[in-house]
Amino acid sequence: MKINYIAHLDPFFHKGGGEVVLSQLLETGKERGHEFGFRTCSPYNNTLYNDQDFTFLADLFNCPGNQPSFSKSEIFSFIESGPYIHFDNAYVDICDLDYLPCNGNNQYICPHKGIRSWKSHVKKKTLSKKCFANNDIVKKIYSKSKVNYFVSPLHRSVISRVLNLDEAEGRILIPLIDTKKFWNKNSERIIDNLFVGVIGEAKGLSNMEKIFHDQSIVLIGKSITGKKPDFGEWLGHIDYSMIPEYMNKSKNFIFLPRWPEPQGRVVAEAALCGCNLILNENVGAYSFKFDLSESENYLNAKNIFWQEIENIF
Repeated sequence: MKINYIAHLDPFFHKGGGEVVLSQLLETGKERGHEFGFRTCSPYNNTLYNDQDFTFLADLFNCPGNQPSFSKSEIFSFIESGPYIHFDNAYVDICDLDYLPCNGNNQYICPHKGIRSWKSHVKKKTLSKKCFANNDIVKKIYSKSKVNYFVSPLHRSVISRVLNLDEAEGRILIPLIDTKKFWNKNSERIIDNLFVGVIGEAKGLSNMEKIFHDQSIVLIGKSITGKKPDFGEWLGHIDYSMIPEYMNKSKNFIFLPRWPEPQGRVVAEAALCGCNLILNENVGAYSFKFDLSESENYLNAKNIFWQEIENIF
């Protein structure tokens, strides 16, 4: 099939977690014989087909305020150009603030906009306090899609609640995990507690500090503020290739986010490495109804995604 792929970020240029997922899906699509035209903003790319079989929309409003970006008229033209699917990696297509500060309990007038988010208003050149999810264009993207894809049951539930969608109609991508890298080596576990991820408020910094202010914990990841946390042993950024070694040396993996973490791939990776999981109810990976430590549950995730799409079109 000829498929138009449209997203703010080019997943073959940018290497964020969401772009890694999307680039893998597209590569698998190519392996299955599909051809792709592209329209991205960063970097700019426009090789769209005029005779596409369908369009693959993903994370259209990523990096709010950054230019260039899609205009409202462009997005309407994408929607009206033919059948499409829509894919969410996080909440960027329903919220124009970082890390969904309302946790999905949105109001028409967003209480998190205004003085407390003045930098966001300046960047986007707007003083509007309206909840982004209430824009007609947002509602149309989801309501007109042949199918909306999410990265966990929790992720689907939150967005469905915000937009009043039929939750049962949303599809869920099985986590894309390299089980050849993440597996239980039965190593000696010399680290009591481990966290891997961005060190910041949304990822549960204050939640962890309350528990581990007087206990040992190793923290791996970039600090949003650039400051060293006031607790634990912070190792900063470590190359991704080393993460399985740390997980295999750890007894417990800690993940206590403030926001409804869309998936939290590191949780699945830690489970595969044999860590005991200490989580809260805000972890998307934990909402899957299968054993995260069993590698068989991640088999053929990319091909299953494409089989579902091919059955639709």
